[in-house]
Amino acid sequence: MKIIITEAQYKSLTEDNLREFLFSFWDNQKKQGQEPFLDDILYHVTDVRKDSREDYQTIRPIWYEYNGGYKKILQDVRDKIEHGEFHFKGDSNLDMVIFVDEVYSYGLKEQGGMVDIICRVVGGTIDGYVHNEETDMMDMVPNMDIFEQYSLLEYDTQDLEQFLTDETYNFFSNLLKDRLIPIHVDLMVR
Repeated sequence: MKIIITEAQYKSLTEDNLREFLFSFWDNQKKQGQEPFLDDILYHVTDVRKDSREDYQTIRPIWYEYNGGYKKILQDVRDKIEHGEFHFKGDSNLDMVIFVDEVYSYGLKEQGGMVDIICRVVGGTIDGYVHNEETDMMDMVPNMDIFEQYSLLEYDTQDLEQFLTDETYNFFSNLLKDRLIPIHVDLMVR
């Protein structure tokens, strides 16, 4: 006997199977005393590449559903970091304090969107570089004030801004890794 189903029915059937599989996987992690997470094994089994479009359209919505919905996860992120001051260290002897002004989401809400973290540098130090007029070379100055380094660079600040943004992104990626929500960092240095 042949059974004929529509494409929509097939898609619903495979989504239900995937949802059932993922929910049981995460429930099993809980039973083992672990905090549920998106394990690399899941991506291997489902043949979905992590952080791909398919991941954000297929796997992540089920993850959000399992954890109470995207809005709940977004609110958890807001509660954890919005209007907070954070001190962290990074490469190039970076020791920085930032303040998070706002956390908001954009994109497809039903699938989860990108979380934008708007923040600004409050203070800190970095191994900076200053022009030595005698040698016409750049000399490294350890523990230079970030704002002083920024002002000395005048119009050539893009590399410093990108470095600080990348370090801030790494900090928040690590801090929010249990939320498994895609983030973007907008950092103001001035």
